[in-house]
Amino acid sequence: MISATTAPARAVVPDRWGRLLPWAGWLVFAALLAVPLVVSSRYVVYLGTLLALQAGLATSLNLIIGIAGQFALSHAAFYGIGAYASALLIEHAGLGFWASLLPALAIAGVLAAAIGWPALRYTGGIHFALITFACGELLRLLAANWDDLTGGPQGKRLPYSPEPLLGIDFSSGQGMYVLAAALLLLTLGVVAAIRWSRFGRALVAIREDEVLAASLGIAVTRNKVAAFVASSMLAALAGAVYAPFAGFISPEMMSTGESVAMVGMLIVGGIGTLGGPIVGTLIFFAVPEFLRVAKFYRLVILGVVIVVMVLFLPQGVVGLATIRRRRRASVAEAS
Repeated sequence: MISATTAPARAVVPDRWGRLLPWAGWLVFAALLAVPLVVSSRYVVYLGTLLALQAGLATSLNLIIGIAGQFALSHAAFYGIGAYASALLIEHAGLGFWASLLPALAIAGVLAAAIGWPALRYTGGIHFALITFACGELLRLLAANWDDLTGGPQGKRLPYSPEPLLGIDFSSGQGMYVLAAALLLLTLGVVAAIRWSRFGRALVAIREDEVLAASLGIAVTRNKVAAFVASSMLAALAGAVYAPFAGFISPEMMSTGESVAMVGMLIVGGIGTLGGPIVGTLIFFAVPEFLRVAKFYRLVILGVVIVVMVLFLPQGVVGLATIRRRRRASVAEAS
């Protein structure tokens, strides 16, 4: 027979494992980040760079969709704006890569504010999604038809690399991976800092109930627009880093299909969670890439997985793990 004194001790075990689970996840993430730095395979370095860029892009989208609760479908367009703006500033203004970043981000921020302010002030919900979808397509068509500036639908080759910084040569594959990993960590840090700030708490309140948030004195429109601008600027930063990595940019990177794919990553990984975009990226890019079906079947796989996740696991992988951990903690406290 189990005595009363031993019951709490048994209940503490799952609680301890629940507290260790997030740390274990971040340790695995750190190990994955280190893999391309210690292997000699060019393919692994290339894939690691691509995954880091896509995870950073998905994390930036999580700011507007997961934290602010505003469904935007223009993220790929701002990804392309960052790439084109940086490349054109380097080509026509004679700027270096690092000097081109701030003007490129400023251009993306101004465009995001011009789209977000009227869209979020007078509309919201599905209307905001439709407006951002239309504006994203308009920007893509502009890039596809302005041949003299953007190269048109054939795209533009980019014969430049970021200048060396802190002794790192970014003309090499591992150098570009370091830059992509730094972008991912920076994006994670910015989104995490916003999430736990007063601004982030206001965004969560708006996401849960806009009317109640407004009654509490929260500037609903201003905060939503600020989140949209910040999210779009982070996407533009990822695009600016992607441009020298790929050595080529085209209007295809601005397609709505890419924005939908990012939303799918959030759904699978867990919308509103910090690790969700990373897990979703690993599922949607690493697995199809290793199976060599990414080129033709990635969107098909994406659609099937999104349907399955929405029906059977709406919280996403990370969201489900978080919920179970909290349940174990509450059971341990009750015992």
